[in-house]
Amino acid sequence: MKHTETVKAIVENVGGKDNISVATHCMTRLRLNLKDSSKVNEEAIKKLDGVMGVVNQGQQTQIIIGPAVNDVYDELIRYTGLKEEAAVDENLDEVKLDLKNKKGNFLTMFFETIAGIFNPIVPALAGAGLVRAILTIAVVCGLDNTGNTYTVINTIANGIFTFLPFLLAASAAKQFKMDIFVAMTICAGMMSSTWTSLIGEGVASFSFLNIPFTVVNYSSSVLPIVFAVWFASYVEKGLRKVIPGALKIILVPCLTILVATPISLMTIGPLATWAGNLLANGVTVLFEKGGIFAGLIYGGIYSSMVVLGIHHGMVPVLVQGITNQGFNYISPTSGAANMGQAGAAFGVWLKAKNKKTKTIAASATVAAITGVTEPAIYGVNFKYKKPFIAAAIGGACGGAFASFFALKAYAMGGPSFLNFAMFIGDDPKNMWLVMVGFAIAFIVAAVLTFALGFDEEAA
Repeated sequence: MKHTETVKAIVENVGGKDNISVATHCMTRLRLNLKDSSKVNEEAIKKLDGVMGVVNQGQQTQIIIGPAVNDVYDELIRYTGLKEEAAVDENLDEVKLDLKNKKGNFLTMFFETIAGIFNPIVPALAGAGLVRAILTIAVVCGLDNTGNTYTVINTIANGIFTFLPFLLAASAAKQFKMDIFVAMTICAGMMSSTWTSLIGEGVASFSFLNIPFTVVNYSSSVLPIVFAVWFASYVEKGLRKVIPGALKIILVPCLTILVATPISLMTIGPLATWAGNLLANGVTVLFEKGGIFAGLIYGGIYSSMVVLGIHHGMVPVLVQGITNQGFNYISPTSGAANMGQAGAAFGVWLKAKNKKTKTIAASATVAAITGVTEPAIYGVNFKYKKPFIAAAIGGACGGAFASFFALKAYAMGGPSFLNFAMFIGDDPKNMWLVMVGFAIAFIVAAVLTFALGFDEEAA
């Protein structure tokens, strides 16, 4: 088998088969939960063919393989006899075992939760965004935007944004460990056409048990349903503890809906709506008023945010911007940071003398250009330090360009050269200018990496 020797060497250098309790993988990493992490020989693993780097996350050792990780994982399962696990999300880098044992700190748990709720729905949002982009191109090419065909496709593309709370309810329920269908029932109560009709009639306030509350249209909203499900999960758990077994199946869902829905309508929903709008508008104002400096700073620090895992916190802001305004200013800048990583990896490929380093850098460059930056960050740039700095500078330059021209993303997705369609909108120049910003980041990072050099032996 092609990867047999690599797998044997990995197993040997993590303490043998008996030291591995769970083995899984994501898009680029082999993830091994170990009984004793002190037995790991990181330096030996890093030198293996096909290994781009090693990230030690406490009781989980993550070995960066790149695109071939699926084949390596299959061979590992065959060789060790371990149970095959489902692939995990690329962005969930915190150690789940630590979280289950409550060893993770609050910040770690917060970003784990944010990623767990929003990442599963991103592909659907990105797909719908691509449909909208294709529709825009079709109109430019002559499709009648008043015809039935346009109306049908436009309705399909926008449907997910109208009913986004249902997707979030299901995803949040899974994350907060409550009944998914009860969560979606609460969502249905909040999104009822009753409230839309009242708003249409000019009614701004309603009451429940003589307690007044603000009437809100929750279509396309983001934070209200997430906080509503979070609250409902505690109500459900509390009821399960006090209601006897035979009555649980009926009374727990009934009382959860009766308690959580009115409270969500009266307090959680309006407050979360206000907070979400404030957050989205605040970021928009920051990029509109901050000009070149907003993109310069964000583009420069974004890769460091990725390393720390705090970039997950921006996902709700992106979704809120897309649903509220139809665009966001962040993705062109974070995309520039991603292309900076690609450029730095390309610079390493140009400068490196070692054949293995060149191979890893070439693979990482291709992956980063398509939006998967992890091999470039951990396998190449962060490892050699100076390329990571060069990538940050490139990202800052590309980000400054993006914010100077107030460039926008009209859909969700991983910003990259390959995903250009997410930048197609009302202004035909927007997409081309985004690509120019990406090119600036790539070229600046590649040139700086080549000029500054790096120590291959020191890594």
